[in-house]
Amino acid sequence: MTERKLIDVLTTVCEEEKKAHNGFVWLTHEGHWRSPNITAVFDSQAQLNTALSQGWDMDFINKVNIALASIKSRADSINFASEEACKKFSGGNWQVHLTKAHFTKEYFTKEQRH
Repeated sequence: MTERKLIDVLTTVCEEEKKAHNGFVWLTHEGHWRSPNITAVFDSQAQLNTALSQGWDMDFINKVNIALASIKSRADSINFASEEACKKFSGGNWQVHLTKAHFTKEYFTKEQRH
């Protein structure tokens, strides 16, 4: 399996989720394809908060986990952020923002975290 397969399965999840028209706009990943860190991005913080309050995150996590299992991969973490927060905290620079961990919600999938 390769990085390309990871991109393919995550793109499928992303395109499906955008159809919900709830403010979700894109996702990204970092790290090795076997244990990526996934970040789902919403346009605004309000849209993200609404989606989280309605349980969208649990459905999204299930879809990501199913997609990753199909390529024998498992997420190290799944995070939720917004374009609005990136602009506010990191001047719109996602590379910087992702390293600062300004996430609204973060799920770790490995048993222990330090």
